[in-house]
Amino acid sequence: MAIIAIALFLMLVLIAVGVGLKKDVPVEESEDPVLHASGIYSIVRKSPREAVDRIKPSEEEIRKYLSSQIENIQRGALSQKECEQLIKRWNEAINQSVMTVELGDRSNVEFYFYEFSSGECSVCKEFISRGKFVTREEIFLHPQILPPFHLGCTCSILPHHGKEDLRDTTEMGMLPLFKGKAPPPLPDWKAINFTNVIRGASA
Repeated sequence: MAIIAIALFLMLVLIAVGVGLKKDVPVEESEDPVLHASGIYSIVRKSPREAVDRIKPSEEEIRKYLSSQIENIQRGALSQKECEQLIKRWNEAINQSVMTVELGDRSNVEFYFYEFSSGECSVCKEFISRGKFVTREEIFLHPQILPPFHLGCTCSILPHHGKEDLRDTTEMGMLPLFKGKAPPPLPDWKAINFTNVIRGASA
């Protein structure tokens, strides 16, 4: 009986020690938790900054390309000043798109639509029209759908809060950009919109 009692005592001690060790081991949180405390999917609400920087051409790459295009046969010389203007506009457009999405995430915006500062972009018109919209999830999965799409691009993305005037959204012909799960074709970033940006638009 004494041996059995001692054995039971030792078992209880081991169990108690095991429970204590489990309590002391910190539970590691996933680097990318599926849900925020608010219930919003964090994987969708992550800032697109890093993804955009990875997928869009860098300033160095753009500068190298433009240096090879200083002499444009059809439109005359592309000056160094105009090259710098294109690079400046590109960087500004990238920052604007990222900031728009980041601000939209704060108010749980789910849809964004495309707009053009000059009415129409000669390069984009074959790919994207004013009022086409995308979801936040599509932006997360395919960050390349954030403008700018090419050098001199006048396209921007705006949040749709659901409070916009119905007549305005109808006139814009708000239709989804995606026709399936795969992203649609987009302009080659090397295409240059001379008309609206370089040859007449204000800096």
